[in-house]
Amino acid sequence: MRAKPTDAKLINLFLDMLAAEQGAGDNTLQAYRRDLTDFSEFLARSGQTFAGADTQNMRDYLADLDIRGFKSSSVARRLSAMRHLFRFLLNERIRKDDPAAILSGPKRGSRPAKGALDLGC
Repeated sequence: MRAKPTDAKLINLFLDMLAAEQGAGDNTLQAYRRDLTDFSEFLARSGQTFAGADTQNMRDYLADLDIRGFKSSSVARRLSAMRHLFRFLLNERIRKDDPAAILSGPKRGSRPAKGALDLGC
C-alpha cells in the first residue's frame, strides 16, 4: 500500500499545478503557500492532515482566524485557497470528497465581531 503524501508535498504539487495550468503569478503562489501552510499547521495540532480533514476542521480553522483577528478579506482568501486545494485533491483522486464544498465565506467588508463569522453552519 502506498503511503499518503505529506501536506507539504501536497502544497507543492498543488502550487506546481497552479503555476503550470493556470499561470498563477509569484505573489499568488506565495500567498497560497502561506495560507495553506498555516492551515496545515492548525490541522497538525489536532493530529490531522489534508487527506483526513473534514468540514468541521475547516470551520474550526476559520473560527480560529477570526479569534486571531484576521480581516474578512484575509479569511475569504484563505477559504479560497482551501477550496482550490481540496478540489485539486479530489480531481487527483487523493481524496474521495471535498469538505470545502459546503462552506460559505465571510461577508465582505469590515471584520465581524468575534464569533459572528458566517461559516456556513
